[in-house]
Formats: sequence, structure tokens, C-alpha cells
Amino acid sequence: MKIQLTKPQHQISLSKKRFRVLISGRRFGKTFLTIIEMMKQASIPNQVIWYVAPTFKMAKEICWSDLKQMLSKYNWIEDINETNLTIRIRKTNSIISLKGAENFDSLRGTGLNFLVLDEFADIDKRTWFEVLRASCSDKEAKVLFTGTPRGFGNWSYELYLKGKQDPEWESFQYTTLQGGMVTKEELDQAKQDVDIRTFRQEFEGTFE
Repeated sequence: MKIQLTKPQHQISLSKKRFRVLISGRRFGKTFLTIIEMMKQASIPNQVIWYVAPTFKMAKEICWSDLKQMLSKYNWIEDINETNLTIRIRKTNSIISLKGAENFDSLRGTGLNFLVLDEFADIDKRTWFEVLRASCSDKEAKVLFTGTPRGFGNWSYELYLKGKQDPEWESFQYTTLQGGMVTKEELDQAKQDVDIRTFRQEFEGTFE
């Protein structure tokens, strides 16, 4: 399987740290990256892989269709459940499930091998600290946090700093332009259309 990643995506993918934090501007290409990272893990037998978004509806809208398309392209799907957004992988018997964090207590009980928390700044921090951190313990799951920043008071900033200080963690910060999916001309126009604080947060991926 040969998949082309951008230079920033490749840098994140190459990281050997157990916990990775990606803060980026919008349209950076993080959904594609998270799908590739889940597929890497799913190539190992009998893995339990979760993608968690702020709500179940968001998980379906953001990731489900792209995930199915990518897995189908490489004939990886053994079984699929459209109701609970779960796919069993051919050959390895690994499971990829999409979840919502709106009722985070319902996420208790499953031991994980790999976890993605997408748009994690918009997820209640108790989802991680009180529920999912324990789910990652027995199998020492790898975790990828991704999203747009939500200011210095949000827990996303707390984890971003942890990625700069803790040897088990690594943080990455990229702008929309660095993602390579949006032109400079479009960003120049967007800068005229929104206030500067919003532009910096949403397109430059900075904490405001």
C-alpha cells in the first residue's frame, strides 16, 4: 500500500511517541492523516481502534465516508455495520469504530490499542482524563489528538504544552497553508472576510 502524505503529515506519522498532539488550521488534511494512522494500526492483528469526535453525528460526517472509501479502495473491509459505524478488517480481524463523546460515560469498559480524539478542544476534558485514559492503559494504546485551538484556557493548550515537555508526548502545530490543500490567494481572501483573531485561530492554528 503506497499512500502519499504531505511533508507535515509525514513528519507526524513518523513520530514514535505514544501520545501525539496535532494543532492545525482548518483544511490541513488531518482527517486523511487520522485514517492513514488508523489503517497502520489496523494492519496489526486483533487491534481495537477508536475514532472519537465531539458527537456521534460529527464522527459520521467528518470521517465515515472517507474511511469507507479508503478501506474499500484497498479491499480491507471484511464486515461493516452502518448503524454503529464499525468496520472489521479483512486478514487482521482488527476493528475500527467511530464514536461520539457527547455521553462520555458510555465509552467506558473497552481496552484500546489506538485512539484518535478529533476536534478534541470541543470535547469535554473528562472524556479523556476520567474515561479514555484508563481504556488506553492495559494495552498501552497509542493516542493521536487532533484539532483547531480554542484559546489558552482550553485543555487543548494544556495537552499541547505537555507535548513539549513530556518525553512520552510530542506536539505539532501547522497552519492551513502548510497543509497544502488551500491556496495562499484563498487565505488572503479569508483574511479580509473574518476578524484577525478568528483568522489566526482557524487558519494559522494559533492559541488566542
